[in-house]
Order: sequence, then structure tokens, then C-alpha cells
Amino acid sequence: MLGSDGLFTLMLSNFILLACLGFTLIPVARRVYRTAKTTPSTSGAGCLLIVMGARLKNDEITRIFRQRLDRTLAIYDPERSMRIMILGGVTLGNRSSEAEKGQKYLLARGISADHLLVENQSLNTLENLKHAQPLIARHGRHPVLISNRFHLARCSALARGIGIEHDLCAAEQAFLFSFPMTLQVFSEAYYLHWYEVGKRWSRWTRNKKSLARIS
Repeated sequence: MLGSDGLFTLMLSNFILLACLGFTLIPVARRVYRTAKTTPSTSGAGCLLIVMGARLKNDEITRIFRQRLDRTLAIYDPERSMRIMILGGVTLGNRSSEAEKGQKYLLARGISADHLLVENQSLNTLENLKHAQPLIARHGRHPVLISNRFHLARCSALARGIGIEHDLCAAEQAFLFSFPMTLQVFSEAYYLHWYEVGKRWSRWTRNKKSLARIS
């Protein structure tokens, strides 16, 4: 799924991390942490709520995905003509798409089917956002991206990279420091570091194929 360009930039990102003894990861981790800590859990002025997909486990919604869906329920206001877009395709080991399961979850809790939009072809965060672009253009030009706090910095970077102006909304009410959260922050920093290295390398080498994939 990575393709040759993705694999190369992953190796390049890892080489830079090793050559710099991991120091290049520090500012990225700081950005992930700062975004996780300061992002509000409200919708602001946005009327298009985008629920970022999360991998299912045995075709069932996980705690992380449930937090995103429950936050959406908490901020949803039908009087503002809000629409909800749920993202996520069928990942390895599952038969249902993330979007389909999320849709059923929200329908069972009283959200009108007329207010739900589904994108069920994507397999990762970047594909989530790229496949959502046509729907965003039709239903709202400044969406609110809803995800867990540790995931928000990467969501925002990828959205900006493909030209989606957006707001962020955290699934959790507040950032709670813990060892598992620290691991998640550094894991996200690793993926974001890879993305930033890949973007800069693609621009420097004028690799049109790679640029088309990430922008």
C-alpha cells in the first residue's frame, strides 16, 4: 500500500531520525502535544462535522472511535442545520467499513439519516481527507475535524497539505497526561515526521506522483 515513494520516504525519515539521534522528533512531538492540550472540545462556528475514522476491532467500534462519535453527538445542533460526515473504509480483518459502523451508531442515537454523510473508501487519515474533499465542497467549506487529542496535529497537517481550511474539535473533554498518552503522542509524532519529510523531499525533487498523493 505504501508504494515505492512511500517506502523510500519512510526509510529517509528513519535515516534522519537515526542520524540526528532522534532530536528531529522533538519539535514534532511538541507540536502534537501542544495541539492535543489546547484544542477545544466544541464545534465553534462550523456546521459540517467530520468524524475521522478509526480502525474497528472484529467489526466493532473501539473506545477511541466511540469517543469521537460521542463528542459529535454532544456538539451536534440540528437547529444550526449541521451535517455530519463519517469517514473510514474497510480495514484488514473487518467486513464492515468504519463509516458504516459510525453511521449506525449515530442513527441509533437519534441523528437523522438526512443529516449524515458517509465516505467509506479510505484506509488511512490522508485518504479520509482526500476522499472527503468533494463532499466538503458541496456541504461546507470550513469543516470541523473531530478526533482524539493525540491525532489532531496530524489531521490538521494533512488537511492543510491538501488545501482544506478547517477547525479542530477534540473528542476528549480535556487532555489527561498518562504513560499511554505519551506513547500515543510520540507515535503520532513519528507519523507526522514521516509526512513532513516526504512532503519536503517530494517538493525538492519535484516528484509529481508523490506530490499528487499528499497534496
